[in-house]
Amino acid sequence: MNCFTRWIAICLLSVAGCCFAQTDITTSTLIEERGVWLNRTEMFVPKEKLLNFLDSLMAAHFTSVYIDTLFKGTVIYPESKYLPQFEEVTEPDILSRLIPEIKKRKMRAEAWLEYGFYAFHTKDATQTTDRGVFLSKHPELTAIASDGASYIHNINWGDFFSLCPSNPLSHKLLTDLYIEVAQRYPFDGLNLDRIRFPNENFCYCAYCRENFKKDTGLELKPFQEGTPEYQKFVLWREEQLTAFMKNLAPAIRAARPGIAITMASLPPDMKESHGQCWDRWLKEGYIDAAMPMLYGDAGFKKRIQIISQYPRWNERIFPGLDSSGLSPQKILEQIEYSRQQGAKGIALWYSGAIDDDLPILSTNSFAQPAVSPLK
Repeated sequence: MNCFTRWIAICLLSVAGCCFAQTDITTSTLIEERGVWLNRTEMFVPKEKLLNFLDSLMAAHFTSVYIDTLFKGTVIYPESKYLPQFEEVTEPDILSRLIPEIKKRKMRAEAWLEYGFYAFHTKDATQTTDRGVFLSKHPELTAIASDGASYIHNINWGDFFSLCPSNPLSHKLLTDLYIEVAQRYPFDGLNLDRIRFPNENFCYCAYCRENFKKDTGLELKPFQEGTPEYQKFVLWREEQLTAFMKNLAPAIRAARPGIAITMASLPPDMKESHGQCWDRWLKEGYIDAAMPMLYGDAGFKKRIQIISQYPRWNERIFPGLDSSGLSPQKILEQIEYSRQQGAKGIALWYSGAIDDDLPILSTNSFAQPAVSPLK
């Protein structure tokens, strides 16, 4: 959608007013999560511009901001015991200023731990030997593809190196880092991301091969989908990640009582290939809420219908919507459809794409003030 077309859509929606709003807007307050992922590019701007953006979120009745804190093998804050600080920060400790500003506006602040098991990123892995701190210290933790590749190539975004999601040492590295984040800053929650295998072709490292054979009696190799062997493969990978979550959750809660653990999770049709059984983790209490990334419009309603059958759907599952690729009208339609199916909140990807949506949200779907069901 070009800028002029988007501007016309905004004007029409503003005139239309409550076409997609609840019909009985009052001064009462809804219990509903309305979150947005705050990308680092929107943080490293002049101070007044960032504060104005937070004011716009408050005016649009948002309840939560998920602050990009871990990315590309670095963290946004200084003096971490585990990872270096992101080189492009524009002030030494932006979190010390940003979190109070968010809370001053009656919104929650969560640390968005964006990269999860993805330990390093580079535009072209063939042009550097750098693998980031974790994998440079522990090369044996590098996730390996079935064809022997040591990174995930994306034609648009470059090359990603992942920790082996099965290895207990990988689990310890992330657990220690997440505890550091939870204890250092007064976040209301940790928003986990990329707690998954990169895809079904990972991981075939020595640790995975040895332990898969020990646990299943099978040699680890690509299996035909639908076979008993494939099902054992799927369940084994899910158990590796569940073991991580089962230990991570109590460790974080012991380190910082009362903090919420939420997750940017995969759509239902992608869970199996990535070993991410987040609905189980929600049911068993390892996470307090899930934001399944239901980006785009194709298949959106079908995906909502599937996850609406999951436990705690109408309590703690908040569909993630992609404001960067949809018109304001379509975002409103998706919010209203999610509500009609019983959702108690949504999360918007992302801060760099919602400027045009905020005036429309504040006079339509978000016209009524809300408080998050999360602490």
